[in-house]
Amino acid sequence: MSKASLVSNAKENIDLVLEPVKGGDAITEAGILELIAASQYTDLHVQKANIKNAVAELNDVLKPLQAGKTGREIRYQILERRDASVTISLDSDAMTATAEITTALGGKHLSAKAILNAAQESGVKKGFIKEELVALAQRAAKEPAGTVVSNEIALGKLPIDGQDARIKHLVQSAQARILKPKKREDGSVDMRDLGDIICVKVGDPLVQKVPLSQGKRGYKVTAEPLEPTPGNDIEMKCGEGTELSPKNGNILISKKVGLPKVIENGMEVDEVYKIKNVDVSTGHIIFEGSVIIDGDVSEGMKVSATGDITIGGFVESAILKAGGDITISGGIIGRKQDLETRQVTEVQMSVNINAKGNIYAKHCQYAEIYCDGDVRIENQLMHSIVDIGGKLWVGNEEKADGKLIGGFIKAVSSVHAGIVGATAGSNTLVHFERKLDTLREQLDDVETRLKNDSDKTNELKSATTKLKALPKDKANPEMLSKVVATYQFHAKRMGELLQEKQTLEQTIQDYMGKVYVEATEKLFHGVELTIGDFSDRSKREYGPSKMLFKDRKIHIEPIVHS
Repeated sequence: MSKASLVSNAKENIDLVLEPVKGGDAITEAGILELIAASQYTDLHVQKANIKNAVAELNDVLKPLQAGKTGREIRYQILERRDASVTISLDSDAMTATAEITTALGGKHLSAKAILNAAQESGVKKGFIKEELVALAQRAAKEPAGTVVSNEIALGKLPIDGQDARIKHLVQSAQARILKPKKREDGSVDMRDLGDIICVKVGDPLVQKVPLSQGKRGYKVTAEPLEPTPGNDIEMKCGEGTELSPKNGNILISKKVGLPKVIENGMEVDEVYKIKNVDVSTGHIIFEGSVIIDGDVSEGMKVSATGDITIGGFVESAILKAGGDITISGGIIGRKQDLETRQVTEVQMSVNINAKGNIYAKHCQYAEIYCDGDVRIENQLMHSIVDIGGKLWVGNEEKADGKLIGGFIKAVSSVHAGIVGATAGSNTLVHFERKLDTLREQLDDVETRLKNDSDKTNELKSATTKLKALPKDKANPEMLSKVVATYQFHAKRMGELLQEKQTLEQTIQDYMGKVYVEATEKLFHGVELTIGDFSDRSKREYGPSKMLFKDRKIHIEPIVHS
């Protein structure tokens, strides 16, 4: 019976040694594999082709032999020790390098240093994670022979884009000061303590420009640098009464004593007139600059300023006119008017507030308000006539939670309040016509010019036809050339005007779809919304709702809070 044994060779691999003996059980490939499985060499790589060749040669040796006779020894290497191997791969943007290890088959394991060297030879130069290299080497040494383990061993770093230059205000504006009044020791606030903080002196720093930053460079694992995008720069604006500091070009300082006012990317300083109250003892106030009134403006008084008007108390049946903002710490109180039965144009309110900028007050009733900016009334706005170039916000700074009851509101962008309308059904009318009127005037102007060019084009076309029809002896080529050129000019302008008309018509439609009335808590019946030629009013009580225009109708839609 032939014998099979496993013997170590000079390379520390394992040979299969066969001793042929005629007779007995045959040696097969399966039997040799069983021999390997029962041996101490199960972790080594099996060379199956050599096993097959050894069995085939054994059979050839046995064929001519007589029973019991032995043949020559057959020796084949069938088990090979193989060291662990590693393959390094990079993702498509070279931001990650991954090592894939095929664990050792009876051979040597890979150290973290060996994995690192292989990665470097593959072009990985930066971003190695030492802990991951060590962990991968240890894990590969513990896994079964011939298995595959992998892990990320190097990471690139994305660039950090630069920060935009920004403007940092070093003093409060009057409005910011009055909206956040000084706290007393007992926790209450002193609404009248405007103090000298509002006023700045010559040389006081007002605004600081914080320069842009370039950002931080990143890199790929191949060490290719990734450049950041620098921040955007801005130009600090020196408003009236300010200048750049001679010591620091990024600091804006005051040139005079006055009231600081925030402007885009800068600040300006108005001359300031400060007074305790405005009443019959002071007379009307008309001032070139800004006015600060610590107390109230009494009935029948007028205050006019080219800058801001800042009031620490109340305004009662008075007239205010400002070239900037109007900020009223208290309320606006007018005499009661019947707005339900009279035309708005017939109503003359006892309070008239007019500002080129924004208007703020704690509450307002029976007043007429006009401004080019936004209006914010903190608590409630009742039975007033409001015409503004921005939005109306009734509520605190974070949420429109105030009450808008009755009155006539004309706004440009939107109207926000917690409660709109009242249980008594007071008419609350909201119109978005100020901007529409401007757009329609522009459209009328375009249509007028379009008609003029159309008439002119028809005249020139007729003249061209007549000139071309003249006999040769009466033809005037020079005149014909001028007429044709003029015709082409007007025809071209007609095309431009048609495009302008279409753009304006689309702008009108887009605008009508953007404006809305928002009631964050309740919308009562009797609230009428008019947008262009479309109008409708609420006929019952709703929860949080929006009134808006779409599909050629006024709709009331619920506000769904996520």
